[in-house]
Amino acid sequence: MYHDSKCDDSLPATDAAMGSRKRSRRTPNITKIQLEAVFHPKFENEKSDTQIRQQMLANVTAKQGYLEVSLKHSGSLVLWSGGQRFYSKNSTNNAFTMVGEIILMQHFARCYGIDKWRSEYDRCSEYLHQNRLTCSFELVTSLLGQHGDVPIRDYLILIAVADRGDSGRFYSTNELVAFAHQYRLPHNDVWIFASQQASEQVFKAYDSLRETGTTTTVINSLNQIVAQNDGKSSKVASLYPHDIFQGNILEGIVIRYVSNNDEYTIKEMEQLRITSDDLLAIVPPSTKIVVPLLGSSADNSKDAVVQTGLRALAAMDDFEQQLRSVLQQFHGANQRQISLIVGATDGDKIDDEINMTHVANEIMRSYRAGSTKFDQGTIRLAQLIEALDSLNIHATFKLLTESSLAGSDSERYLCIIHVHHDASFQKYNKYLTREGIQGVKLFRGFCIELIADGDDDQNFSPNDAKSNSSPCMEQSNQEEKLMLKMKFLPYMVRTFICRNGLSTLQSSGGVAFEKYAMGQLTRWEVSDASLTKWLSFFKSWSLYCTSPLPEHLPPLTSNTYLQHYKEFEKMYANGHFSIPSAEECLCRGLVVIVGLSRDVLESLAVAVSRELNCQRIVRNMAEISERDVLLSVHQKGNSMICLASIEDDLGNMRKLSKSYSDAINVVHVGNCDEDLEESLAHMDISDNKRLKKLKGMAKAWRKAKCNNMLQLPKAASMQPDVDATVGFLRSDDTAKAVMQTIATLNQTDDRPGLIVYFPSIPGSGKSALCSNIDEATFTSCDDRSVIVREGDTVKGKFYNEIEKDMLTNRIAVLDKNVPPISFSSVHSLCSVSNCISAAVLPSGMQDTVVGNDVYPFSLEFLAACMNRVLRRKQNSHIGKLDSATPNCCMIVVKFYCFYRNISVSVLRERLLNVGTSNEPIEIPFFLTNELPALPEEVKLALERAINMLAQDINCTDVNDAESSMRLAIQNNQTYFDDLTAPLEHTKQVFNSKLSHMISSLPDVIESRSPVGLSQTIKIASLDFDYDKCCSVLDSVKNSFEQVKQYFDEREDHKSNDENDTTQNRFIRSVHCTFAHNSQVTQTEMMALFNHLLGCNVDAKATALLYSDNVAAIEVEIPDVTSSSARHPVPRPRNEFQHVTVWCGQDVEAKESNELPEQVKSKIAQKVLFKEPIPLCGSFSFWHEQEPDALINDTSKQ
Repeated sequence: MYHDSKCDDSLPATDAAMGSRKRSRRTPNITKIQLEAVFHPKFENEKSDTQIRQQMLANVTAKQGYLEVSLKHSGSLVLWSGGQRFYSKNSTNNAFTMVGEIILMQHFARCYGIDKWRSEYDRCSEYLHQNRLTCSFELVTSLLGQHGDVPIRDYLILIAVADRGDSGRFYSTNELVAFAHQYRLPHNDVWIFASQQASEQVFKAYDSLRETGTTTTVINSLNQIVAQNDGKSSKVASLYPHDIFQGNILEGIVIRYVSNNDEYTIKEMEQLRITSDDLLAIVPPSTKIVVPLLGSSADNSKDAVVQTGLRALAAMDDFEQQLRSVLQQFHGANQRQISLIVGATDGDKIDDEINMTHVANEIMRSYRAGSTKFDQGTIRLAQLIEALDSLNIHATFKLLTESSLAGSDSERYLCIIHVHHDASFQKYNKYLTREGIQGVKLFRGFCIELIADGDDDQNFSPNDAKSNSSPCMEQSNQEEKLMLKMKFLPYMVRTFICRNGLSTLQSSGGVAFEKYAMGQLTRWEVSDASLTKWLSFFKSWSLYCTSPLPEHLPPLTSNTYLQHYKEFEKMYANGHFSIPSAEECLCRGLVVIVGLSRDVLESLAVAVSRELNCQRIVRNMAEISERDVLLSVHQKGNSMICLASIEDDLGNMRKLSKSYSDAINVVHVGNCDEDLEESLAHMDISDNKRLKKLKGMAKAWRKAKCNNMLQLPKAASMQPDVDATVGFLRSDDTAKAVMQTIATLNQTDDRPGLIVYFPSIPGSGKSALCSNIDEATFTSCDDRSVIVREGDTVKGKFYNEIEKDMLTNRIAVLDKNVPPISFSSVHSLCSVSNCISAAVLPSGMQDTVVGNDVYPFSLEFLAACMNRVLRRKQNSHIGKLDSATPNCCMIVVKFYCFYRNISVSVLRERLLNVGTSNEPIEIPFFLTNELPALPEEVKLALERAINMLAQDINCTDVNDAESSMRLAIQNNQTYFDDLTAPLEHTKQVFNSKLSHMISSLPDVIESRSPVGLSQTIKIASLDFDYDKCCSVLDSVKNSFEQVKQYFDEREDHKSNDENDTTQNRFIRSVHCTFAHNSQVTQTEMMALFNHLLGCNVDAKATALLYSDNVAAIEVEIPDVTSSSARHPVPRPRNEFQHVTVWCGQDVEAKESNELPEQVKSKIAQKVLFKEPIPLCGSFSFWHEQEPDALINDTSKQ
């Protein structure tokens, strides 16, 4: 666990900002720890949303509870424990807390009036203090980061009340609303649904509004359900209606299942509804703070804080200091002072004086020794800190002092606990469950007070006298929480695509941004209609962001994107930045407009784009990649106009034209000798060398390799504005001819093409099928050109070359083995070239089990393919795979093993997700479906080779296996006679089916959702106990001095977070990865491992491999589980079966896969154990985080 020595970003950077002063002191003896401010722990559902929804409905139907629905306001977390004790999620005394304090005071002034607000505010504050309560607010403001919309008014909403005393709980919604009414605090809108019908209507309403829901439509829908279910539903209205205060963009709703469905609860909510309505009548949304007239008795200096315009303040320099001044004026000498404590000599933080882990360990040591010095609250908090250390959770302890609110010399010690990784919350909760501990919750907003021996508890309240037993305990017998956070698409596209995708757009360009947006929409599983609508919108947003931005707006960043979004939204509604349909766009490819200066070509480029309906203008040729050029021809609407300078861009032009000259058209403006001389004369260049260089470059441009070279008159770049330039292009004869030529260049067949490929193994007969194929082979090509490309003859990267070929061809047959690892390349090829994919498979495929692994091809198929390879004449095969090739049989087996643990059904599913896929073309391979039994000699030789490569796909000691297979094939030649179908018959079937498929190609590819399960499994793994792995290491250390020295040198790394790659660290989540989602589909992951989850496996640790960068234990995995069912255990996908135990700085755990090779090259060491050491593990799935959880909302500091 870390004790960071640097100040966190969420803390002010200087002592002055903190209102602090440096001090040195004796180390205090901490005798009591108590909660200062807390918010709910991080909550993540372990079940799917569908399962939780079903459980909720089942419970409500059984009348065991009801559903509670509230709105999600988009803001930042602020906590208030009374007085000036305001906290943000991981800090205090910063912009978030100061804005929160001011807005809360303004709320009281708005509700109670200028004369009474301070007394009511103090009354509420004192109640919090006396009863040890913390109020948590969602602070919604335009000042502290941008979410889905700029709020109409700055406000806050009470979202939680924590009792920090002996009761140890958070208020229920009923209690929170009742408490809020007592002090006119602004709670959320809350709906209660206590019947099956109403609950089902809620989910149905969300499903119908998920992609279009706004504040108005969602609230109206929920209100309508209440009206239709009178007596079993209710609504308690907020003082701050979302549509009036935040706006019409709604982040989402939160649905909670609440156990308890008695009539009293409904009646209580009904009474709360009446009270809320009464308060709204007293304080309607239109209520404003009334400022007294001059000459009144009001204390204007004190009331200035509630008259402060925060938005105007934010426009000034040094916003945080302005806030501090406002509060200083209000509090005067009682202003809260927060100090970072530093040593007198070395300047280190108070961590050197109060080490929280040391404090906790000392408290627990004394407690376990029988001491009664510490109360139960202190012990429980010490247990939590001790657990954070033992679990190696990355948590920072920020230690502060707070000066007495009364202005005396006494002060309080505070410690803010910042948990850095969301996964730590689940890790801690599992620890409590596993150990059966009723421990303190791990809160998100988490501040504790440290009370030293001899100090008074300045926060003592009467409630403390009850029993300071277990603050906010996690009850082990607590029923399962059922909660759903359900977001709406209008908010999501703004926040998670337009805002969070901005860095991608600005760094990688529009195409990359559009792919990012497509990925998000696909993961969210939106409808085809929404997909079409929003992708068009994002193309236009991309165009806006890469065009000259309005001068009256600030630079475009994630903190200012909403101003630009609103500006763009208005322009988009008026037809600006609309991407023309492919039919409207009059050109394809890249049009380079080149002249002496890019600046003088600006109006011309815009005019040309208007005339050609080409919206993409690139002002820096260096930003264009080869991929961009390729897409500009392949994909409708992706044509580009680029400005180029004679002097600066020749190198970029030559680079792009090497591979894609056919897609580039160059338009010269004033580059003929006469115009050039005149332009150079006006430039008044005195440097003769530069003059000569410019003239030479102009000539080089005129000789540049491209599809077409055109010349516009110089006058085209000299018009006063864009409209005049458009007029010139339409009236000048030369210009008209150039524009007409450009409009006819690079026109391609926009109908979908076809990519035919072979997911097979060598010897399957694909080259024979592909021989002599051209347009004449098929009567149904319908003018689509056909090419066949043999993998062994293509120079360069195969799929990159095919992409270029598809510029002028529409049907490609890939004479190449395409194993599953290459499916993504075919998918990309189809996407880029607007093609449908079609795999070719042998008919009659059946699952085949060899060892513990499943394969989609039979051993008979493998044997027949191998026989064909061996029958090739020596040195005759262009790919050098024939009988003269050493280990050619093992090469065939290696291709077979690429399909390891892929069943026939899984293979077919994966093929359907390669681009937009047709059903596979199935062709006969065997003469009959009833095959004779494979000779035992052949079967054993093949199984031996397969099992060998299943253990190590790159195994080199294969000579014996190779010899056995060759001999077995040779000894059983009669078996292979008449085994396979005649080539002519197979070819006839192939040509016939392919011809029919070509004739059935559509004119447009319809969008389609991916096939398969919407799971988010990251890996399937065999998990081991960390302590047991440590025991293995200790055993080895006792036997091998070099291992002992290696790990002794790294002992200090055990306290480092295993997820922080910036540090040396031990891996505590020890596991052996069996499959990663980059290797297998989700369906395959479920099929192979779902039935094994929780099953134990008695593995054996056999060796330790280690280098300067990484260390791992090699493990031997048995063939079956250790349970009574004895399930077969699939082979791990990693060739090196291991458990990573240590990683160096900036080293990923996956680098341990390279250890065996590094041992061979003597970069790493390998220590074989004298005897295998038992190591029991259990199977589990590790899941990816949901998309929302991946959003690092930096505004919530």
